[in-house]
Amino acid sequence: MTSGGGLKLLKTLETEQEVYIRKLVVAISPSGVFLQKISHLVDYVMYTDYREPTFNLPEDLFWWILVTWYQLEMHLCDGQCIRRMLFICDVGVINMTSDGRVKLMKVIDRETVVRVEKMIVAISPTGQFLQTISPFIDSITYGNYHEPTFLVPEGNTITEINFMRATSLRAFIAGSNTGLEILNIQYSELDRLPKALPKLDRLKELNIQYGMLSVLRLDMLMENQNLTTLDLSHNQIRQIFPVTAYPGTMLSIEKLILNGNLLERLDMAVFAPMSKLDFFQVLENRLTQLDASIPTTFAKLSTLNIGDNKIRTVDLRNLTLPSLLSVSFGPNNLKQMPALPKMLPALEYMSLAQNNLTQLDLGYFRQYQKLKYVYIMSNQITAVRTSSPVKLSILWLNLATNKITSFNITGCGLPNMTSLNLRGNRLTVVPPVFARFPKLSVTLDMNPITCDTLLLYKDQIKNDKLYKDRVSPSWACDTTSSFLVGEQIKICCDS
Repeated sequence: MTSGGGLKLLKTLETEQEVYIRKLVVAISPSGVFLQKISHLVDYVMYTDYREPTFNLPEDLFWWILVTWYQLEMHLCDGQCIRRMLFICDVGVINMTSDGRVKLMKVIDRETVVRVEKMIVAISPTGQFLQTISPFIDSITYGNYHEPTFLVPEGNTITEINFMRATSLRAFIAGSNTGLEILNIQYSELDRLPKALPKLDRLKELNIQYGMLSVLRLDMLMENQNLTTLDLSHNQIRQIFPVTAYPGTMLSIEKLILNGNLLERLDMAVFAPMSKLDFFQVLENRLTQLDASIPTTFAKLSTLNIGDNKIRTVDLRNLTLPSLLSVSFGPNNLKQMPALPKMLPALEYMSLAQNNLTQLDLGYFRQYQKLKYVYIMSNQITAVRTSSPVKLSILWLNLATNKITSFNITGCGLPNMTSLNLRGNRLTVVPPVFARFPKLSVTLDMNPITCDTLLLYKDQIKNDKLYKDRVSPSWACDTTSSFLVGEQIKICCDS
């Protein structure tokens, strides 16, 4: 910044959304006047290694975000904190076998968040250690936990325990507990749900991710009547066992996530005791079939996301889903439209992207009168039709990157539709939709429609009702021909 760097930086900021500077050389300080000069060009600034003893934020400067990241090498008068990272007090190494306990208690008493880089203990950083510090803290996070077991003593009052990495942990043990509400265990050797779960009366959120769980036994959760969130992503779950020991008892789970496991078939009926289920997601498994073996009602389920699997068939006609707002079945291997409940009175969003569908009959959506957003991109669809007259509430219909050669929706009423995306198909004519649907904008980029055909639609192009491979007039086209619409739009097409 002491030579031509200032001008270079300002020019770059005008053209780029994000700029990274490995090293900034300044005459005085990278705050104050420097911030004043760049404030009209940026929304936020991030310092990864700030080395000055002071930071000057001008009074008249309005910032959406000011992030000072990693180490602020400032000697703050805060006693035991050797450094600060945002609002975190870093105390470095704590030796609990000498003066560490006194030192830690003093910092905990004063600070909101305390980070211990390394803790030296005589036996274990659990058990009695937790009992000692629990009166002073609400939550504790272990960045790297190296012990094979973890013990929460009876009556402990800590409300949240997190393990960011616990690669040796094989057992989580707890006495009777009415304090713990959130338990998060990542990268562990746990191969089953902890037997201590029934003792955690107030547990609301349980996350065991990147572990060795191979089965999910719902009986293990029946005594956790306050549990609302269960995330068992990225384990090795192959099988889910239904509730057998507690007939008639309901679970309180509202959010269930089973991403990244080894499930091959999913029967929604197994989750019948989850009467409060609102969000259900199963991504990146090995599912080939999704069904419901017996009539089952999920009165509050609003989001169903079963993507990144290998599902060939979906039959959910046994389900009653009065609150379902959003359903997504892609990517999968569907060759036919999923068999869904006849009545989905709340459904607004449906995605079947990245499947193997070959035909689309818009009459399929007849029963779903609140459906607004339909995404069926990247399939193998060659024809779109309407087998019988129907009126739909769809606003957006995205059929991009299919193989559509025929688009005939005669008899289909779409009075509210504003967006039809047919990008990347094989259409040679513009669908006759503009007279019937005056609100509609159509995208036809990357379709083999000739210039002569497109010239008939100059008004629609000019009024942003039709988009077809448009560029700035000064740009070259990679097609054999082109034409201008007004002075600002150039359409690339073949002759």
